[in-house]
Amino acid sequence: MEPKVSLITSLYKAESFLEGFLKDVVDQTIFNECELILLNANSPENERDIIDPYLKEHDNIVYKELEEDPGVYAVWNIGVKMSQASLLTNANVDDRRHPLYLEKHQETLEANPDIDLVYANVLMTCQPNETLARNTTISTYEFPEYSFLNLIKYNMPHCCPMWRKSLHDRYGYFKEDMVSAADFDMWLRAASDGSKFKKIDEILSLYYKNPCGVSTKSETLKQAVAEVVALREEYMKHVDYREFTS
Repeated sequence: MEPKVSLITSLYKAESFLEGFLKDVVDQTIFNECELILLNANSPENERDIIDPYLKEHDNIVYKELEEDPGVYAVWNIGVKMSQASLLTNANVDDRRHPLYLEKHQETLEANPDIDLVYANVLMTCQPNETLARNTTISTYEFPEYSFLNLIKYNMPHCCPMWRKSLHDRYGYFKEDMVSAADFDMWLRAASDGSKFKKIDEILSLYYKNPCGVSTKSETLKQAVAEVVALREEYMKHVDYREFTS
């Protein structure tokens, strides 16, 4: 039977986050009806030791070791092509989700066949391995309802969207030469051609502002910011301001 959702996870130096991540995922209310695709991007750490007990217990976890690290978006593309479900989500190893995250996102997409992507509000923490139930929140991303202009300004899908796999048939895959904004680029490509997104007005995810993340660490921060600025400048040209009254 086809899984309801495929979760795609890139693993690289993920050992310190992995146990909490796996517990968080298997505690999802519909996890047994989904699949988790774990892609080890030639990490130098011992992720396999942590994963093995979960592989023995859950036959819906797929684990693959890559011979080299091709970059996070190339890993996501591998996961998309491996996935069996018609609905996808990126499951970042350092972020956490509400136990109802998968169920609520999946049900929203099933109930709205004209919607291609759903997102929800997000808490942000600077402390690793916290949970949505117990955390030291420093900020809450209460995203606006979807419009193309709001997408350009706020990138509401942020860290934890769920989308239809069919988007990739229509708009291609994540650009593998981008440092940190290839997901933003993907959503803008789809939305500029008429794809519709929808907000779930609840807090369903916890985002860890990882100082070693590609969008935050000093080595790649400048390029990450430049990617976002360039995308906003490009897609602002597509906005029809007659749609907005304020």
